[in-house]
Amino acid sequence: MSFLLSLLVVLHLICWAVALGTWVAAARTRQPNPGMPHAVAGAVVTGLVLAALVSIVGDPNHMKLGVKLLIGVVALVLAYIAKKKGPETTSAVWFGIPTAIVLNVIIAVFV
Repeated sequence: MSFLLSLLVVLHLICWAVALGTWVAAARTRQPNPGMPHAVAGAVVTGLVLAALVSIVGDPNHMKLGVKLLIGVVALVLAYIAKKKGPETTSAVWFGIPTAIVLNVIIAVFV
């Protein structure tokens, strides 16, 4: 079970890294890469699976998991809005994506 949890954590972090990397690559043109919302969705799904597995084998911090889920869903919605609007994406939506991603990682590490 430990190997499975470690593998899912690695996949989860890779998805967040890909989401942030695709945002950085498109930051100048504001033309989002189609993979960005999919990477965020992958991170949210692997996070949900991790939360379920941790709930089975241990005593999770439900507050932390809930806040991370909320921020992940916000990042997901913003990424899909940016994908739909393309270069006409507003600044609040465009800069909310990396803010939510980095905030989610900070909560994971420090809380």
